[in-house]
Amino acid sequence: MKILICNGTIVTQNKKREVFVGDILIEGNRIKSVKKNIGSDGTHKVIDAKGKFVIPGLIQTHTHLCQVLFRGQADDMALIDWLKKKIWPMESAHTPKTLRRSAKIGLLEMQLSGTTSILDMGTVNHTEVLFETARESGIRYWGGNCLMDLKAFSGPLHKPMNEAIKDCEKLIAKYHRPEENLNFVLSPRFVVCCSEKILKYCQSKQEKENFIVHIHASENKDEIKIVKDRTKKENIEYLDSLNLLNSKTVIVHGVHMKKKEVDRMVKTKTPLAHCPSANLKLASGVAPIHGYLEKGMIVSIGSDGPACNNSMDPFVEMRLAALIQKPLFGPTALPANVAFDLATIGGAKALGMEKEIGSIEEGKRADIVTIDRSHPSVSTITDAYSAIVYSCLGRDVNDVVIDGKVIVRDKRHQIFEAQEILGP
Repeated sequence: MKILICNGTIVTQNKKREVFVGDILIEGNRIKSVKKNIGSDGTHKVIDAKGKFVIPGLIQTHTHLCQVLFRGQADDMALIDWLKKKIWPMESAHTPKTLRRSAKIGLLEMQLSGTTSILDMGTVNHTEVLFETARESGIRYWGGNCLMDLKAFSGPLHKPMNEAIKDCEKLIAKYHRPEENLNFVLSPRFVVCCSEKILKYCQSKQEKENFIVHIHASENKDEIKIVKDRTKKENIEYLDSLNLLNSKTVIVHGVHMKKKEVDRMVKTKTPLAHCPSANLKLASGVAPIHGYLEKGMIVSIGSDGPACNNSMDPFVEMRLAALIQKPLFGPTALPANVAFDLATIGGAKALGMEKEIGSIEEGKRADIVTIDRSHPSVSTITDAYSAIVYSCLGRDVNDVVIDGKVIVRDKRHQIFEAQEILGP
């Protein structure tokens, strides 16, 4: 299929960060051309983006589709209590049916809000449902079964290492299909509930087969104390001792890291997924992202789980990411264009996909979003970055194209029927 997106204000995110009014030609799943005036030859499906921003598909590098139904069920709690008293019991109660509904609602919300790629942490059981629902939705998906083999700290989600590894191998055999935009990821939840043996398994599997490792770390001071009491090391320091710091490991949160840990993250090119809403709601703290970026860390963004956010809107995360740095570093810290980087090219780098997604350039995958500028909070702003980061929300997304397929058109999902999914 050929698609022509025309007359839009294109925010390219290319190396020059060019912004101009023009057209984008999509052929198959690739961007064929990006020019000021391409014109239709009559064979194109035309999306008229006049009066709209046209941006790269937004990338979230930390989500929990399995927690969507828990929204509003676990508010105003500290992390460890939140996990033990609410999240783990609710995750353990999932059936394939409830998990499928949870995933569909989350994917519907994120895609309607301009998200085209996600790095998702599943729960311990029924993970095949997440892959099947992701495939149905058209999202670009990275995910895996959550590993929690340390019985004393895993509650009802405990699963012995041998059983968990068998689950990994089954999922890899059936669902690891990068050519279909399905990617298996090793997902040890966090050091607190993982044995050293299973973390070493993840490291070995990563080294041999090049899988991403996706793990929470240094989110909360109580978590860090548990890790230090057990390992005699700081959280990131411990992962480094297991050779788990590298460009294929995505560290989630990193709110409380020592200087030496930050330096190791930078030196090893280990990417960070920043989740500002969740960090604030759980009172985990404010990660000094401006400082991390100044040192050269790769930083991306995610909404985390609806049970600790409670939104999955990437625009909310961009805005918060920018705002919460300013009391720490001053008003010029993490400006709008940098916040936008986190959700586009930063996310692509975290996933090792910067040559394929994260910007609008010829030859890249066609993941593109159009944003309606008619809302009063947006309509008078001429600076694209300011409008997108400080004023836009997911409500403003008009069209979403993922891998050359139109997933959202005129604010309506083309695959999922919202009323059917959201109904009782």
